[in-house]
Amino acid sequence: MTRRAILGAIVALMGSGAWTPAAAQTPSDQWDVTVAPYFMGAAMSGTTAVRGREVDVEMSASDIFSNLQFGAMGLVVARKGNWGFGGDAIWMALGTTVRNTNVDFNQGAFAFYGLRRLGSAADLTAGLRVNTLQGQLKSNTLGFDVSQDKTWVDPLVGLTMRSPGEHRVRLQVYTEIGGFGVGSDFTWQIFPTVGFKFSDRFSLEVGYRWLDLDYSTGDGNERFVYDVLTQGPIGGLAFRF
Repeated sequence: MTRRAILGAIVALMGSGAWTPAAAQTPSDQWDVTVAPYFMGAAMSGTTAVRGREVDVEMSASDIFSNLQFGAMGLVVARKGNWGFGGDAIWMALGTTVRNTNVDFNQGAFAFYGLRRLGSAADLTAGLRVNTLQGQLKSNTLGFDVSQDKTWVDPLVGLTMRSPGEHRVRLQVYTEIGGFGVGSDFTWQIFPTVGFKFSDRFSLEVGYRWLDLDYSTGDGNERFVYDVLTQGPIGGLAFRF
């Protein structure tokens, strides 16, 4: 799926969600907390530059598995009535070789947001994501070894849509856009999942995630670029309290 097609899907989903009718049922006035550690079979494609030296990135999920030094992912959502808040964390330490150049990146994305219930099938979200990258490019052939660290913050707005009601199988789609030149030039995400409920407090979650970042800063030897789409299947467990 191309970036343009995915962006079109986000716009369509946000537009349709804006017309979600209000729920007939009254939301609970008790706190409902969901914690979900998960695993992502990520692939990455795009362009990155460290100290002005640019490298095209094209890594399949199997490439990332073989070069993953450490990875941790998870999310938490807390609700009470029509309001709530949540967080989503991703950390990956990667190392690979691209055309005789060793590429090492530590990537972290930590999102925090508030949410407003629009109805039984939709939430509006707004918040921010802290992105941090620690990059190193080393080539013995070309004789350079450069590294650069960057941290920036992206404002985010999003929409979550889900199948209403309590069923054994639940569909959900989380979408967001952000950056707007404040941090990244632009960032977007679409994250559909299917949940299989085994009890009131436990479910299996599977889905697919696209997360795109387009960030650049500096000139010449100080230029840093991270214009990369990360995508892949996810699987995890959700625990409700």
